[in-house]
Amino acid sequence: MSAIFDPPIESVRPAPSSAQTGLRALGALLWRRRLVVSFVFVLMAATVTTGLLLAEREYTATARVAATPPAELSTSPASYSDLLGTVADVAESRPLLDEVRQAVPGRSVEQLRDQVQGDVVAGTVIIQVSVTDTDPDRAATIANLVVERLPEHDPSNGAFVFHVTEPADVPERFSSPDIPLTLLAATGLALLLAVAVAAVVDRVFRTVSDAQELAEVSDLAVLGVVPRPSAPEELQATDPHAEEFQSLRALRIAIEFASAEDPARLLVVASASGADPWAGWLEVNLAAALAEVGHRVLLVDADRDRGMHPALGAPGDLGLYDVLSGTSTVEEAAQPGPVDGVHVLPLGTAHLAAPSLLEMRFRDLLDDTEDRYDVVIVHAAPISGSEDARIMAIHGAMLLTVPAGRIHPRHVQRAVEHLQMIRLRVLGSVLHGVRPPRSSRRPRLVG
Repeated sequence: MSAIFDPPIESVRPAPSSAQTGLRALGALLWRRRLVVSFVFVLMAATVTTGLLLAEREYTATARVAATPPAELSTSPASYSDLLGTVADVAESRPLLDEVRQAVPGRSVEQLRDQVQGDVVAGTVIIQVSVTDTDPDRAATIANLVVERLPEHDPSNGAFVFHVTEPADVPERFSSPDIPLTLLAATGLALLLAVAVAAVVDRVFRTVSDAQELAEVSDLAVLGVVPRPSAPEELQATDPHAEEFQSLRALRIAIEFASAEDPARLLVVASASGADPWAGWLEVNLAAALAEVGHRVLLVDADRDRGMHPALGAPGDLGLYDVLSGTSTVEEAAQPGPVDGVHVLPLGTAHLAAPSLLEMRFRDLLDDTEDRYDVVIVHAAPISGSEDARIMAIHGAMLLTVPAGRIHPRHVQRAVEHLQMIRLRVLGSVLHGVRPPRSSRRPRLVG
């Protein structure tokens, strides 16, 4: 771990505006929760479609009548405008509608007042009467009756000459519900509802699933993205045909680069949370990858709370806590590892004094093994439930692992904040267990 690389020179780019950042965050949210968004849109579409199918259809018939003043009258245009407005109001008056009611059975005056609307067409002497009804024939009949009887209720005392310019025709298409407007409103409402539901679901169930998100929530360099192991009990770091080989090699190089200026002999690997189904697999393969390039590696199992990887020894084997308690030595407890250049120090017999032993004697173990091993990799318990990783990492550096799709971002943030608070050296993070796309899955070659 001695090579030093010059960092690439990055071009200066203008920082994105707050609006761009917000839109990107919104787009990322909707994409992460695309199933929820799709469900909301499907549910809204079904609801709106059902509502439109069950909604009562209403038809609007329109008739127009011209109210023209005689040429010999000298009333001002303003007075005519006021009179026209009064005539339009008469179309909705009770006396006129009472006469219409007598000609249209099944309708009361109150119902007719809700159905009939009179308006002056702007800039003209035309009065428009609109009638809305569930029966298109009845709507046209009522509109024509209103304009026919309007002259009989003229409030202008003969100031106007009435002439029906456009009798009402039976409407062929319904005017309510307004399908385009309903669909537009439903789409907007569905989008707002989808964003709200996606935000709630994301807040409750969100997990870190890609490298960019891990970098954002942890504020750490992401040193590697390792796919989900196809065979967790096998060794992929030494098999060029394995899907995981290249990502493990890239992780090893990234770790060497991160510690080039200040080499760390001890690397404590710990998960941000206990929800890691591949605990130990990454450490075993990382140790093998380092041994492949000539490092002498001691792989230590220090996870007292979880089941161990088969390569980390078997229950009952002498190990770390036997060495720390003085009942054994590293030479006696260390076992040959999965590849040449790797020795494994199993967990050993852990007891109630285990945390104290780590604090008092782990440094001595490192000093005793300095001549025999270039690198010591420790598989530690998740930092969310144990102080062991932090106790050991004081003497070296830590690598934070995050299993993809299994840890909420706030758990990662809390873990990193705690590590930074006690000023531990954290080389970076690793996202592992990522499901590779189908196009990148290669068949294992035989031979």
